[in-house]
Amino acid sequence: MVIATLSGCSMGDQKPDNLIPPDKMADVLTEIHLAESRVSRLNLRSLDSSNLVYQRLEGQIFKKFAVDTSAYRKSYAYYSSHPVELEGVYKQVTEKLQKKIDAGKKGSKRPTP
Repeated sequence: MVIATLSGCSMGDQKPDNLIPPDKMADVLTEIHLAESRVSRLNLRSLDSSNLVYQRLEGQIFKKFAVDTSAYRKSYAYYSSHPVELEGVYKQVTEKLQKKIDAGKKGSKRPTP
């Protein structure tokens, strides 16, 4: 019983074979957060509808980055249990999102006559 518990604890510290590298994980998470925002802005009447739309967007994101659900979940669990690495990933996510915000602001400015 104790051996099973100890071996179970150490598994969380090991990198999964299909770990998504930090840079790619940052790209995936950036798109995930943008998808969550899109779904939220749709103001769908039911949670089921929101979940369906989100799952479709998530599938498109995974396809775009050639990532499967298992690799994403295992990678997210790994990074979540390694806060320093997760902080580095989210620093990139924040920078990428800020660039998108800045680009949107530049694109929405109209020249004054």
